[in-house]
Amino acid sequence: MKKISTILLLGLFILTLSFAAAAQDLSGEEVLTNIENARQAETASMQMTMELYNAAGDMRSRQLNSRHKEGEVEKSLIEFTSPADVAGTAFLSLEDNSSSEEDMYLFLPVLGSVRKISGSQKNGNFVGSDLSYIDLTVFSGANYKDNYQADVLDSSNEEYLLKLNPTDPDINYKYGKMWVKTDIWSPKKVEFYDQSEELLKTVQLEDFKKIDNNWIAQKITVKNEQKGTKTVMKMTEIKFNINLDDQLFTTRYLER
Repeated sequence: MKKISTILLLGLFILTLSFAAAAQDLSGEEVLTNIENARQAETASMQMTMELYNAAGDMRSRQLNSRHKEGEVEKSLIEFTSPADVAGTAFLSLEDNSSSEEDMYLFLPVLGSVRKISGSQKNGNFVGSDLSYIDLTVFSGANYKDNYQADVLDSSNEEYLLKLNPTDPDINYKYGKMWVKTDIWSPKKVEFYDQSEELLKTVQLEDFKKIDNNWIAQKITVKNEQKGTKTVMKMTEIKFNINLDDQLFTTRYLER
């Protein structure tokens, strides 16, 4: 009996080592690929509450709808529904996967026209939040590979720690650090550093839920560590693989 137990323990030990070696053998690019592949849905739709906190802790709340569609051109649409001063504001992102070129558009009802966001404007704050326009498109599509090159800093069976080096010249972060959960291949924390290598933003992803074989964080907190402000996004009414008309993702739709 002792011999059998010893053999079983030895087998479990070897199996554990093999799993650890397999996890640690992944490159940074392979981890980013796993994150991208973990999202199996062709389309996604959700309602969001965005809470904006100033440095004093005062909060303003906004309601919005978010829709995303995969394809040769990756499409994202965000529309604000309340309060009245931002209702009707909409953001559209179109990324050509063959060239990684991305077009961003913002519609402001007070102006009644669509404005294209380009160059350094992509680093501007999205409608007064702590997210930049580039942050928004990366998080919505989990398309880190299109914007960053990754190196592994540390790894275990439970998580990877990556260093993210921007490949998009429009990104003004010096670099980022990302903690990735290996059980569901999703980021759980991201840090972004400014050009002086000082911590600028911290992103926490929480309350993960599996919906139609897709894991999604139902709460994302973005904190500006230098200003003391933060933005909390809470996702509800999450749906995957629903029918979304391509006409939704056009500047004509924004101006309807």
